[in-house]
Amino acid sequence: MAFEPIESQEQLDAVLKTRLAREREKIKAEYADYDELAEKAKAYDEAQEAQKSEAQKAQERIAQLEGDIKKRDEADKVRELRKKVAKETGIPEDLIQGADEESMKAYAAQIAEFAKVQTPAGAPDLTPGSFSGSEDGASDDKRDFVRALFGKE
Repeated sequence: MAFEPIESQEQLDAVLKTRLAREREKIKAEYADYDELAEKAKAYDEAQEAQKSEAQKAQERIAQLEGDIKKRDEADKVRELRKKVAKETGIPEDLIQGADEESMKAYAAQIAEFAKVQTPAGAPDLTPGSFSGSEDGASDDKRDFVRALFGKE
């Protein structure tokens, strides 16, 4: 059998169609008993479940409930630690994160540092009674106006 180059899309489609059909047949033959094996596995699982005694089922349920209680207790402990850290630091409880008290305090300190109000550089001096302005007496006019406004002459 000599190699013949494919010269059109129709020839390529025909070759691919034949190849795909062969592969599908291989797969069907290889997995022909899949449904039968799946049914057997399901029947086996059902038989195993039926053989479990009521005591075994109760033990499994108890273990599950104990696990749920442990998770709830841990969540309560974390919630109490958050309340304690919030009270100590003044940071809202909802903002605090962490698994233990030390990490919660560190996180609260970071939030507090970030939230500090800082005076921007070059802020004007806002001392009472002083006016910024020209030195030609405008500040005296403003001062006289404020005194007259508040009745302090």
